[in-house]
Amino acid sequence: MTRESVYLDWLRDAHAMEKHAETAFKAVLPRLAAWPVIESRFEHYLNATRQQQAQVREILKRYDASWSVLKEALGRMSAVGQAASDMLRDAAGVRVTVSSYVFCQYKVATYSTLLAAAELADDAAGMQVIQAALQHERDMCEWLQRQLPDAAEDEILHLTREEVVS
Repeated sequence: MTRESVYLDWLRDAHAMEKHAETAFKAVLPRLAAWPVIESRFEHYLNATRQQQAQVREILKRYDASWSVLKEALGRMSAVGQAASDMLRDAAGVRVTVSSYVFCQYKVATYSTLLAAAELADDAAGMQVIQAALQHERDMCEWLQRQLPDAAEDEILHLTREEVVS
């Protein structure tokens, strides 16, 4: 296996990760109306996810003109699946925020290793794209982390209000 082939495998995985992120965030958005700050940020994040997906796809196409979504569909995404699945199942703002934070941390780790692979494959153009995606994911993680206390407080107040009413 060459450095380039490892890099391309990891790029395919990153593309699959972004497709998975798009599906997860698109599915959760309609349930976030009660949390307008989170909803707004997730809409922005969904658009950025789509852009990152397209940028990773363009890197892949530069290396392999025959690359297709079918090949990408074979990407290994089991490590991400649980956080995204939790996000899809739960409507509570705090749980969506926690699951999203975990998912974004996974993306930070993925782009960090992909950046090292791009460097070893001597892909300067790819490195720029990956660095930008990595920074975007770090920013989202920081934002989500700042939201966790408020999301927890909102959820606790909501749950205890239900308890008082009962």
